Amino acid sequence: MRVLVFGGTQFMGPYVVRQLLARGHDVTLFHRGEHEALPEVRHVHGDRARIPHGLDPELVIDMWCMTEAHAAAAKERFGGVRTVVLSSGDVYRNYDGLQRRWPGPPDPAPLSEDAPLREELYPYRDKAAQLGEWVREYDKILVERVLAGPRTTILRMPAVYGPNDAQRRFYDWIDAMRRGDEVIAIDEAMARWRWTRGFVANCADAVVHAAFDERAAGRTYNVGEPDAPADEEWLRLLTNIYKWSGRIERRPGLAPPLDFRFHLHTDTRRIRDELGWREHISRAEALGMTR
Repeated sequence: MRVLVFGGTQFMGPYVVRQLLARGHDVTLFHRGEHEALPEVRHVHGDRARIPHGLDPELVIDMWCMTEAHAAAAKERFGGVRTVVLSSGDVYRNYDGLQRRWPGPPDPAPLSEDAPLREELYPYRDKAAQLGEWVREYDKILVERVLAGPRTTILRMPAVYGPNDAQRRFYDWIDAMRRGDEVIAIDEAMARWRWTRGFVANCADAVVHAAFDERAAGRTYNVGEPDAPADEEWLRLLTNIYKWSGRIERRPGLAPPLDFRFHLHTDTRRIRDELGWREHISRAEALGMTR
């Protein structure tokens, strides 16, 4: 099968591409040309707003659809083609609550795919100075709205962790353990906060699994581990992996001024029940590989 992958050169992308190659598919990567990983596949460089002609995929896996304009350009060129698009848990209203932009109470967690979505758009505009101007137009809610259809699968991804994680989830703790620090401090409110996570290889497997299961067409799924330990529980799991014998201390005021009553713990039962997807790498193995 001819598969077009948008993005796919970093972090989770190579795991997806290698699975596609192992299945015997003809893979093309469309990206900006900033990272030239995976020389074994065809690369096409370009702008998401001006997708070239000549690409004739039977399946599109869109790992870098960040704005309404990205989604509109993809729909114009590939409308009706089987598509899997990666979304995010930041679409849920609890994300606005976490950021203190929603005045109401937290929505009960775990959040199902039918849980309320944010009522304000463009959640990162206030962070453009740190993250780049492109985030001014970022919004996965708009991406979902544009691309939703009978041939599209929307995957709301968790906090993905693992080797080469540019966001360095867990790595501050791991670095402290490697140094042999005697104390690791954690914000007392964040210590109780729950956010669904997923190991990079397992999340990539979910993407490929959904792409080749016709039952996933027209459906939206939360992806991630079946439970969501609190942050301090994750820290304690890492102490066991790294044989760290220091002390964990809860302290106030270490985290940004977020409202940690609003959990981003999502319910991932739908993808398991409907598609039979399961992680193939255990949490203990995954944490051991997160070095």
